[in-house]
Amino acid sequence: MKTFKRILAAIVMAISVLVLVLSLAGIVGVWIVRSELSDGLVGVLTAVEAKVSTAQQGLDQLGATLTQASDQIATIEQQVQGLGSDVEQNQPLLTAISDRLDLDLAPLADRAQQLMTTIREASASVNSIIDAVNTLPFVSEPVAGLGLLDQLVQEMESFQADVQNLRTVIEQKRTEIIQGAVSIITTPASQIRSKLDEKQAAVSAYSQQLTTIQEQLSALKSTVEKALTWMAVILTVMLLWLAFSQAAVLVLGWRAFAGREILVRKQQPAPVAVAGELE
Repeated sequence: MKTFKRILAAIVMAISVLVLVLSLAGIVGVWIVRSELSDGLVGVLTAVEAKVSTAQQGLDQLGATLTQASDQIATIEQQVQGLGSDVEQNQPLLTAISDRLDLDLAPLADRAQQLMTTIREASASVNSIIDAVNTLPFVSEPVAGLGLLDQLVQEMESFQADVQNLRTVIEQKRTEIIQGAVSIITTPASQIRSKLDEKQAAVSAYSQQLTTIQEQLSALKSTVEKALTWMAVILTVMLLWLAFSQAAVLVLGWRAFAGREILVRKQQPAPVAVAGELE
């Protein structure tokens, strides 16, 4: 019976040592995993923020480009109003207007189209990464609507076409314009400027969406770091409790293996003799 108890105590000690070692290794592993997860998730969110910043910068440049284009259109409208009844004087003025379309407005339309393509690609990448992040538990980040961007892409193409059409009209109806038919220029120019105002409003609205997303990504990044830290702390406390409990089991197993009593009994104090009993 004594041999059986020693064997059982040895098995208990072996198991407790194994669990103790695993608990301590688990504590180290928890913090390693926490660091890896934090670096990975924060890295992904940082990459998304960089993409959002790229899209924001593109939108800022696009807004500035549209503003310049609108100013150019306004200048053209003012120059057209300067056309008078003197045909000889109107010819060089119309040439200046045509040159402004070729040298100033057309490049702005091309640049707006290029910026819009870059913004669309960056935004699509942002949405793709956010969709992947949203597969994580308790994460639900909004994505920017690409429908508005698709519409802006089409409108930028329309802007390029409108500028080209205005240049064509000036060339085809040059004689009529020189003779005073300024509405041939002012009417489409006014329409182009109105469309540019609408585009700028759409760009501003989408920029606000990206600003909101960027703020929420920043908050999520902070939340992820805190959540992972708290999870690591909780698991560490649980594993420490398990380690201490196994240390206690190990001590009890050693006492049993050494043939001692597992639980130390508290010695009772010796009875005090009474005077009457001594007599």
